[in-house]
Amino acid sequence: MTESGTHLRNPTLECIASRHRRECLLALNRWGSTLSVKQLTAYLAATEQGRSSLDTPELEAMQVQLTHVHLPALEDAGFISWKEDDDVVQIATHPALDDPRFERLLKINAGDVDAILSALSHEYRRITLTVLEAEQTKSRTELAHEIRHRLPVTVDHELPSAEEIGLLLHHVHLPTLDEVDVIDFDPATGDVSYNDHPVLERIFAIVFERDDSAVEKLDGFLNGLADSYQQASRGTNSKADWPHFWNNPYYG
Repeated sequence: MTESGTHLRNPTLECIASRHRRECLLALNRWGSTLSVKQLTAYLAATEQGRSSLDTPELEAMQVQLTHVHLPALEDAGFISWKEDDDVVQIATHPALDDPRFERLLKINAGDVDAILSALSHEYRRITLTVLEAEQTKSRTELAHEIRHRLPVTVDHELPSAEEIGLLLHHVHLPTLDEVDVIDFDPATGDVSYNDHPVLERIFAIVFERDDSAVEKLDGFLNGLADSYQQASRGTNSKADWPHFWNNPYYG
């Protein structure tokens, strides 16, 4: 069972659902906005191995990962400026990087944080957790209707039916959330219940912490972007309404 529509995925969360990419952004923030590929390679390899003295094969393996996987992903998401034939990596002006909450999110250190951030990258899953966090238990059919009701109506994208959403929940999204232990899903009955996962709760606490200083810094950005940010950071129950400018560095 597959679905179309990249508009349902959050590219920022998809990108940072990797410890190595989070470490790259933290290194660029910590030691300067520009670093060489060799510097980043040595830092990531040392972080992974837990020691500063590394063999050449270890460094070479990390550089392959960095140049073929992590740097292209960071560049595509708008976090860095880098070209394949260039040794210089420069941090870009992605608006999320101005948000102190985002830096705290990058610093979360837990074994399953990658999987949870990846699971949160899809809007159906964030809405599911919104509903379950408030009501604890729902049926798959009820969740499908809730998701359809909460999806934004746009000219470019026709809303799927509740039945279509329900099938995707059953085959894709609920098993994904169940696998990372943020919900319990019974495929036989269709019942879904919320788990108080410590890493998920920490992510929510960071993202929905009110931060007026960040709003002031972004005042006027992209015609009212700060207003959208302020609404999303009021600590409401809407775990689906992540700060909009985290999604796209140019369009909010």
